Amino acid sequence: MAPLAPNSLVVITGVTGYIASHTGLQALKAGYRVRGTVRSLAKAEELRKAYTKEGVDASPAKLEFVVIDDLLNSDLVEAVFKGADGVIHLALPGPTGADFVQQTLDSVVIPLKAANAVGIKQFVLTGTSMNVVSPGQIPEKVLTDKDWNDATMQQYTNATEEDKKSPFWMFTLYAVGKQLAEKAAWKYVETDKPSFELTVILPDVNWGPLVYGKEALTPSWVTTLLKGDASPTAMPAQWFVDVRDCAKLHVLPLSDSSLTGTRIWAVTGAFGWNQVLAILRKNFPAHADKIPADIPASPIEPCPWKIDNAVGTKALGKWYSLEESVVGTAKSVGF
Repeated sequence: MAPLAPNSLVVITGVTGYIASHTGLQALKAGYRVRGTVRSLAKAEELRKAYTKEGVDASPAKLEFVVIDDLLNSDLVEAVFKGADGVIHLALPGPTGADFVQQTLDSVVIPLKAANAVGIKQFVLTGTSMNVVSPGQIPEKVLTDKDWNDATMQQYTNATEEDKKSPFWMFTLYAVGKQLAEKAAWKYVETDKPSFELTVILPDVNWGPLVYGKEALTPSWVTTLLKGDASPTAMPAQWFVDVRDCAKLHVLPLSDSSLTGTRIWAVTGAFGWNQVLAILRKNFPAHADKIPADIPASPIEPCPWKIDNAVGTKALGKWYSLEESVVGTAKSVGF
């Protein structure tokens, strides 16, 4: 399928989110018109002002917002997609008392069907590294776009009531839901032959400057450490990506047909928490006395994974470094 022409309309779901706000910025820089879905028009206008400060045309002719509070309502989603050429689907429904795994699955399948109904040409879906590997696992091979997280699926299937009380259970539900949703997306493309080409982006820990607003989960790990709280180090180290690189990898498939129909790792390299702590001490000496002490080395510190990120490397040319990402996170919120 041909790449989207300049000035094509692209829907970005959840555009006020951390990764999505950067994705909207990159889409505008690439010459597309953007229709962003939001839950609040107040936040939307804050984002418009932030984009204008970044030097892009964020006028209503280039950037429009649509309020949608239910990603599982097929009629609403179809109406939002109507008239667009591309979709970049980043949003997830908020966890409720219902089955989060099923909600996550539905929040992908419903938009896919809506996109096909209105003739969308390119559909970029945000997956996650946890579709392939979970924190704390030690794979014995190089991970590629062909791999899946069978171990976490097995943990979910065999979970006890005690397992479900763990503070990490929500991460298991997230990983399982996202993996099932991605598999369902590829199956839908294979069986239904929709109007669009599908591309899936697989990011891991995102760091880097905020476009606006308050820290999301992973940026808050950096600021929490600067405040003297070592709790983020309880999460096993992983791979990282700068949010600016992650956003570009969401937008590039719209114009580069060599990237469509694939799973693309949006990851730069492995990190260890002690590397992050050293970067913070070096760049924020005024907070050095608060920054936690190093943690003991272990089989998972630093992260032992090996990931084949060659496609992303070629597409971007160069990744932001760990230091650029960590420092950019902290400076963007006033450190």
